[in-house]
Amino acid sequence: MTAPADAIQAAVSDSHADAVDFLQTLVRMPTENPPGDTAEAVEWLAATLETRGWEVERHPVPNPFARNYGRADITNLVVRRAFGAGPTVALAAPIDTLPVGNGWHHEPFGAEVKDGLLHGRGARDSKADIAAYVFALAALERLDGLSGSVELHITSDEETGGFLGPAFLLGQDLTKPDAVIGAGTAYQVITGQEGVLHLEVLLRGIQAHASRPQDGRDALEAAVPILARLMTLRETPGQPLTVGLIEGGRGINVVPDRVRFTVDRRIAAGEDAEAVEAGLIAAIEEAHVFPSVELECRRLLLAEPVAPTPETEAFAENVARHATAAMGQRVPIVSAPVVSGARHYALAGIPTVLYGVGPPIVGEGVDFTGDESVSLDDLEKATTAIALTLQDMLTR
Repeated sequence: MTAPADAIQAAVSDSHADAVDFLQTLVRMPTENPPGDTAEAVEWLAATLETRGWEVERHPVPNPFARNYGRADITNLVVRRAFGAGPTVALAAPIDTLPVGNGWHHEPFGAEVKDGLLHGRGARDSKADIAAYVFALAALERLDGLSGSVELHITSDEETGGFLGPAFLLGQDLTKPDAVIGAGTAYQVITGQEGVLHLEVLLRGIQAHASRPQDGRDALEAAVPILARLMTLRETPGQPLTVGLIEGGRGINVVPDRVRFTVDRRIAAGEDAEAVEAGLIAAIEEAHVFPSVELECRRLLLAEPVAPTPETEAFAENVARHATAAMGQRVPIVSAPVVSGARHYALAGIPTVLYGVGPPIVGEGVDFTGDESVSLDDLEKATTAIALTLQDMLTR
């Protein structure tokens, strides 16, 4: 009789070429966010998984709610495969990606395979994770005697906070998993995550011609001391802060009546997210020394940090054991400077770890302006690790 682990390894190996084809098809479908148009890829994925006989649920987000987060049409998938009574383990990954950017040496949507790497936007983050999860679940179908269920959660708003994805699925009682594996890397099991605050700062003055600047109220002049204060704050150790976008003005010969900029402030475990927000807004207001220019601070995103629980740590030990065996080297359990939509599961009290496909350094292989690639060897090994973890959890 073939041992379950041997059967899983054989199933993953036998289907590896299909997994690569699957990943190539996904990468060839643009799902950049912004703008966030993932409909074609989501529907292709739903139809493809239905051919396997799995139960595929399409869950559109109501338009008014989606618009609140800057999106129009967005649909989440919940794919269910029941093996009997027992725990439910969810595998959660986003299908949206960073924008393409510049500096590519390979066609961003070409899904070219060269020297063991598959190149393209989303190949590493996180379409390879979707492929690993799909084929890990498929490998389980070679086994008998499993008890429990596996769900695939495919969402479309990782780049905008996860509120329309995992948070929506949980908030609408569309899923209640007992444990969650979210998109991650192949060489680390991540339990703790940092949080993040995204603020939009608006300054509104009065437009005037450059020949008579005294008739206006210069929003850019008002922005300068605020930006200077933020540059000082960013020097505080352990409190990364970035002003990521600045825009304003009407023309070269016009006093700018409007300036807008955004602030990204990372939040460490142990920090109170709302207190961080209140403190940052207070610092901005204190630096605002031009009362004739209106100041407004808007929260765009507030994601609380995630601290691992004992239940999460026990779950992570199981994942790390199988990952170590599959990868052929020790796979540690870590807290990492990531902000994942999977945090919504953890914040709901569900044991949640991040484990997927990719190199040991978080973010490696994902150039934020250009080339992105993923190792096909990592894809096969991580798929094996995930399938072995599922097999273990569904036979207890």
